[in-house]
Formats: sequence, structure tokens, C-alpha cells
Amino acid sequence: MTGTIAARLPALPVLACLSTLALLSGCSSPPSYREWTASPDVPTVAYDECTEQVDNAMRLRGYPLRPLPETPQFGYRKEIFALCMRRKGYAAE
Repeated sequence: MTGTIAARLPALPVLACLSTLALLSGCSSPPSYREWTASPDVPTVAYDECTEQVDNAMRLRGYPLRPLPETPQFGYRKEIFALCMRRKGYAAE
């Protein structure tokens, strides 16, 4: 039994070195996100993402998803949405 464990021990450092080299080889290239440019549908995507995030926030707080304009939740939803859009780099029109 000890013979089989001793036979495997020299292979462990070799495997560790190979896996480390594989991980480091993936880190050597420049970041690829700089190759991306904005497409014309980006504002729509940001709007949809913010709408989804606001819906989740409203649901977590127990508020209605589409409150009436007379309610305080309407102003809360509007403010959360504006904050999300500002985080994505958009300004109010």
C-alpha cells in the first residue's frame, strides 16, 4: 500500500507545475474588452437592464412593480432608475 502512494508522489509536483503554467499562459494576453465598441442598441439594453434591476428592488421591498404616480413608491422607483442609468454613464435628457 505504501508503495503505490510513494509512486504517485513524484507525479503530484509535475501536475501542479503544469496546471500553474496553463493558468499563467491565459493571463499573458492583453485584455480583450478594449476591442469592443458600443453598438446602436446599447441605450435600449441599459434601459432594459435598469428596468429589471428596479423591478427586483421594488419586489424585495414589497412595493408594487408599477406604482401609481400619486404614491411615494412612484418617486422611489424613479430615483432608483435614475441612479442605475447614471451608473451606466447616461445623463437625463
